[in-house]
Amino acid sequence: MKLIGTKICLTTLALFLTISLLAQEKFEIQHHFKPFKVDFGMGYARPAGKGSKAGVLLYIEPKYNLMDKIALGLRTEATAMARGYADREGTQFSANGEAGLSLSFLGTADYYFTNRLVRPYVGAGAGIYNLVGVEATSSNGGSVTIPTETKFGGIARVGVEIWHIRAGLEYNFVAKTGLINNNYLGLKIGIVLGGGRNDADDDY
Repeated sequence: MKLIGTKICLTTLALFLTISLLAQEKFEIQHHFKPFKVDFGMGYARPAGKGSKAGVLLYIEPKYNLMDKIALGLRTEATAMARGYADREGTQFSANGEAGLSLSFLGTADYYFTNRLVRPYVGAGAGIYNLVGVEATSSNGGSVTIPTETKFGGIARVGVEIWHIRAGLEYNFVAKTGLINNNYLGLKIGIVLGGGRNDADDDY
């Protein structure tokens, strides 16, 4: 558990440092974009681990444009998916048609490669995941409760913004619960409100 938490922290820290170094080395601090914006949307959630079942997610993320190519945010995300796992004997435990509604709250940072209409980005974040428990059925007919947990975790993400449309792929690194792998993949599409250019002739 401690080793996994350390890896998550180091991965998140490395991504934050990479974003900062890229900005400092290649670009001067500029403020051509309006400072505040809000991302929101929905997507597909695919949990890791044997016996898990995919679901959906909803998110909202207020952001502040620290400079033209770096935005800091606070992501709130709700996922409806079913965690599962396999024990040491290979018996799989999965939610019997039940999806647990979980919430996460993360601080984030995104780095944008351009200031144009099409803006590819990479990002990272870290925060808290509240994972709701469900009753699971094993492959040999037994049952077990997958517990409610609060875990620390982080994300790595890539994507693109085109005008006020945002699409991205995020991987959530969440500390394990016993044998349960709490990591999950999110494929998202959403809308960006605000954050357009300050220049009146080039606003979008």
